[in-house]
Amino acid sequence: MDLHALIRTEAPAAERDRGLTSPVLTALADHGLHRMLVPRRHGGLELGLPEWSSQVQELSRADASTGWTVMTTTISSSLAWYLPADSADEIFGDRRSVVAGTAAAIGTGVSADGGYRVSGHWGWGSAVPYSQWVIGGCVTPDGPRLAVYPRSDVTVHDTWHVAGLRATASHEFSVSDAFVPAGRTALPGVTPPGTNGPLVRFPFFCLLAAGVASVGLGTARRSVDEIEDLAVEKTPQHTTKRLAEQTGAQIEIALMEARLSAARAFLDDELRAVWELAEAGSPVPDAVKGRLRLACTFASAEATEVTQKAFALGGGTSVFEASALQRCLRDAHAANQHTIVSRRLLETYSMVRLGLGPDTARF
Repeated sequence: MDLHALIRTEAPAAERDRGLTSPVLTALADHGLHRMLVPRRHGGLELGLPEWSSQVQELSRADASTGWTVMTTTISSSLAWYLPADSADEIFGDRRSVVAGTAAAIGTGVSADGGYRVSGHWGWGSAVPYSQWVIGGCVTPDGPRLAVYPRSDVTVHDTWHVAGLRATASHEFSVSDAFVPAGRTALPGVTPPGTNGPLVRFPFFCLLAAGVASVGLGTARRSVDEIEDLAVEKTPQHTTKRLAEQTGAQIEIALMEARLSAARAFLDDELRAVWELAEAGSPVPDAVKGRLRLACTFASAEATEVTQKAFALGGGTSVFEASALQRCLRDAHAANQHTIVSRRLLETYSMVRLGLGPDTARF
């Protein structure tokens, strides 16, 4: 079965069980999708970020939870660029291994012989239950670090009872006095990379924002697919015309397509602009990063509104669990809640443009 068809087929069961199914997890590993951003020397695909965004969008078109899972695991796996080569070989030597976790420096690491002993409790651990290695940020005597733990050191807490992105398994997780060798810690942008390449010159927060926006765009694309299919089949109550033959529906579908296409083009243009600078080894000015963050926030918001429009146009049909439109609606809203695509970025962007000197540390 085609990968995307398999994901669509398994999505209802994943939604019910709050976790991706074994056939999907196996297929994602078989296709190397968790390793799209891993260097080739460690067995990764080493994709450029515009191509990565397109892949995340297509996976999210099949199922938002699957797209989100791959988006987060690929970003986690990009730590392979920053770790010393021997440590990266240890973590990524098994080409089927999955790396997940949370970058926030919530844990505490104390110095130990050859590394650190870390304790901490993190939230938003997307895909941690599916992983072999887990990232949890911590504060150490040497400053904040991303530390990588074997899954056996990690306790997963069943806390992911949510409205949308239910199958991402984004539970809380913790470690207690776990030893982490210094070579399994790094901090993008601060510690020297173990492997050089354009990804280490790409702003990390821009990477995360582009990933969240890509999930939203793929989810919205699925909602437009669904409403187009429904429109040619459904004759609403108290009418004699199919939905597809009604002027109001025709206009709404056209506007959905225009808004979605514009948002995707804006994101693609700005992502390519920053990626080209990273490939050339050139610094990325705040104004350029700001435009990419604007494109990400805009794309996520437009995707959510397009999904809402598609759900509303579907009428009563949309509310049933059998309808993908209701799942798209919940997933799009859940993705758009992420702080990385918050509307606050609109203020920061405008302040940069107007020379008002805002804090751009998280650009």
